[in-house]
Amino acid sequence: MTEPLIITRSERDDHQLDFTIQLGPERTESALQRGARQIARRARIPGFRPGKAPYAAVLRMFGREAVLRQALDDLGQEILREALDAEKIETYGPAELADLQFDPVAFKLVLPLRPTVDLGDYRAIRVAAPDATVTEADVDALIERARSEQAVWQATDRPAEIGDTVVMDIHGTVGEETLMDNQDWELLLKAEGGWLPGFDEAFVGATAGEEKAFSLTYPEDSASRFKGQTASFRAAIKQVRTRAMPELDDEYARTLGDYQDLADLRARLLASLTQQRTAEAEERLTNAAIQAMVEKATIAYPPLAIKEMTDELVSDLESQVKSSGRSLEEYLRLQGLTVEVYRTRIQPLAEQRLKTRLALFEFADREGLTVEQDEIAAGADQAVAAAADQADATRQYLGSDAGRRALASELLTRKTLARLRAIVTGQVAEAEAPAAADTDEAASRESEGTGAPVVETTEALTPAAEDAEAPTPAAEDAEAPTPAAEDAEAPIPAAEDAEVPVPAAEPAALSKGTQL
Repeated sequence: MTEPLIITRSERDDHQLDFTIQLGPERTESALQRGARQIARRARIPGFRPGKAPYAAVLRMFGREAVLRQALDDLGQEILREALDAEKIETYGPAELADLQFDPVAFKLVLPLRPTVDLGDYRAIRVAAPDATVTEADVDALIERARSEQAVWQATDRPAEIGDTVVMDIHGTVGEETLMDNQDWELLLKAEGGWLPGFDEAFVGATAGEEKAFSLTYPEDSASRFKGQTASFRAAIKQVRTRAMPELDDEYARTLGDYQDLADLRARLLASLTQQRTAEAEERLTNAAIQAMVEKATIAYPPLAIKEMTDELVSDLESQVKSSGRSLEEYLRLQGLTVEVYRTRIQPLAEQRLKTRLALFEFADREGLTVEQDEIAAGADQAVAAAADQADATRQYLGSDAGRRALASELLTRKTLARLRAIVTGQVAEAEAPAAADTDEAASRESEGTGAPVVETTEALTPAAEDAEAPTPAAEDAEAPTPAAEDAEAPIPAAEDAEVPVPAAEPAALSKGTQL
């Protein structure tokens, strides 16, 4: 009977174990014998042929510690595996050797444990669904924005109003000091605006050819050196300009795109805005539901899990900047950062994403959610159909094992988030039992790395509306229609002028399993 290992363990605060494995005298002696044989086969020992030196001679020449080190290099993994099996411990990643002692022989290790998630009574969570209503007034505002963006400045004979531009020669003084002396100066009149209270309002009602004289007093709390003093102005009005917008009619509607008339434009804008608001409301609901579930859950994980998530975020950024022809180090240097500083900066994001992923994985498992082969096939057909001129490349990718796993992951994500939204809005009764997940199937998904639902956009696939991480503009920021033929692309800022991007898409699923 093999001499048992002497094992001691104690839990740490960071979801790791201090784990000590000590060898008894029989195992120690066996290790010494094994190490001596290995050394004898490889080392040149005077007076003996290779592999023929006796145990005592090897021990005397190399010393007990060196012989043990030789044996333990090979035995270490075997001993650790035996100890983990004996203690029924599943680690998240490789063990860290903190110390190795030789008398007695003892391995002092730190073991990262698998993350644990307790969702609590997640079915009691309630989140109000955001309002996605779109009105005719919203359509009016969108059309008015388009008209405003195409407005042109035109001279007018009427008196100036707020929003007009007044062209003038103006002279201003404070006492004997000249404050301003401008020719052909253009002033856009703003309500309660301007650099001096009352200045813009003084030109309301002015007409071309008129001369105006007025005085204003700098406020006592002004940052100007003239605070509390009176400024005098004389202005000769040369021109009043107003913004003329296009006439709102069928012809104008046709200039904005492939619209038959104004009614067609309004109908299609209403449909588009409704679709956008619905997607945004769904996204806000998803984010709120995930946040509520994560806050309610008790989640524990080792530092290695955070490191791996941070690695993925850095890798995502590296992929993004590679297209610009820069290395990650060069790109971050232009932002005044190093890779290590960037890693520190995104660690809170990495931790939040890790919690989200772990919570969603547990949720999907508790709800018994899976993706069937016919769903994957249907999803692949839809992706190919939506890929247009990339259909062949998409079909080839989704025909690969990696592509099918990515598609299965995305479909499971959609199903998981849809189920979560249904629960938090009360569409699933608390008493309704979740479907029982098949244990073998769940284990298979986990081992393949596709079991965890991930909020992500997979390669060659269209991003899902349920993507909980990627922010989208608010509905009121929707783009106004612009003339298609004359719509030039906006310049893309240089990388050195841009903010450091943080990858928005959720990284790939966490790898799980004992790594020795």
